[in-house]
Amino acid sequence: MFGFLPDRILKVRCIPFAALVLALSFESLWAASILTNGGFNGSLSSWTASGTVFNTGDSAVFSDSVATPTAIFQSGALPLDLISMELVFDVFNGVSPSVIGGFLPDSFYATLYLGVAPFGSSLAGGNFDQAVGLFDMDSAGAFNTAAGAFFGSSPKGAGWARFTLSQTTAPGFTGPGFATVAFEFYNLNGTRSDSVVAVDNVSLVTTAVVPEPGPLAFLLPAGALLLSYRRRKNQAFS
Repeated sequence: MFGFLPDRILKVRCIPFAALVLALSFESLWAASILTNGGFNGSLSSWTASGTVFNTGDSAVFSDSVATPTAIFQSGALPLDLISMELVFDVFNGVSPSVIGGFLPDSFYATLYLGVAPFGSSLAGGNFDQAVGLFDMDSAGAFNTAAGAFFGSSPKGAGWARFTLSQTTAPGFTGPGFATVAFEFYNLNGTRSDSVVAVDNVSLVTTAVVPEPGPLAFLLPAGALLLSYRRRKNQAFS
């Protein structure tokens, strides 16, 4: 009889302890890149290409030595509880300033597509909910640059610039879903083999909230063992 009462009290006390552990749990941020082979190491693997895009071993090269338009793109899955994204890549501008009368300048376009469904296998028929124009580029440089984006020096050296856009989640889009980075080049100036553009080191890092147990959660196994020991001790004297 006397062993039953302490054991019952211990069972009741176990409930607030577990509730306290859950209440004091914490959340952390998890950052991860959702693209692969952003350095184009030896190939264009992981990227879908249309037209002829060259690989120099460490970059993707667009040239009007072949028929254009040419394009590459890659999609990655966005995490649940998405907070932000940071898109970074290096770009080389070798677009020709030459324009034959009646023609347009050769042009390069970079775009970020966001959608709740997979983008698909074709850039022309891609499935997306929002398109974020990153920038347009001709021989004079970049224009129509996305809000908040900027160009800085690139570790690749002369002729290269590093593009960075942080907090790239568009209004109303928080994931889960898919992000697709696309690059397109058009020969529009009426002259062949006078322009070249290259991209390298493409990285799209997402940051998401990940719940994790608080410090008291580590006390749970020890607390359970202690309660079990006290029960056995009380039952031994009942």
